[in-house]
Amino acid sequence: MRIKGQTAVGRVEQVSGRNAVVTFGIMRTQTRLDRLERADAPPKEEPTLGRAQGYLSRQTQAAMHERKLNFQTEIDVRGMRGEEAVGAVQYFIDDATLVGAGRVRILHGTGTGALRQIIRQYLRTVPAVEDARDEHVQFGGAGITVVTLK
Repeated sequence: MRIKGQTAVGRVEQVSGRNAVVTFGIMRTQTRLDRLERADAPPKEEPTLGRAQGYLSRQTQAAMHERKLNFQTEIDVRGMRGEEAVGAVQYFIDDATLVGAGRVRILHGTGTGALRQIIRQYLRTVPAVEDARDEHVQFGGAGITVVTLK
């Protein structure tokens, strides 16, 4: 069945008087029977993410694929204030987790080490972070934090 004027096809779960409960994927709605019409094709099952309960639209899948293609594994926060840098790192780590990056680099510079300390303090609170350490001396040393994600 489908609601008149709509394209989504659903299944009637329950009829009670003049109302019906219709399921469209994971969405459930109650509507009047006179607003429903017979659909020609059975509902298509949307692809799921593994065992996840939710569904992803093609548009969302395309956006995630685009994000993976454009993701850079390094961020430069030199010159930012502490709060600003932590915000940038927070979004960066969220994106890295979303795209499935295993290892990323945060370029904060050496300076007094305050920015490095604030960023490392934040990284200790993130469950997705397995390890955060200095880069090898040949590749930037204490001016770069290498983050390994779970």
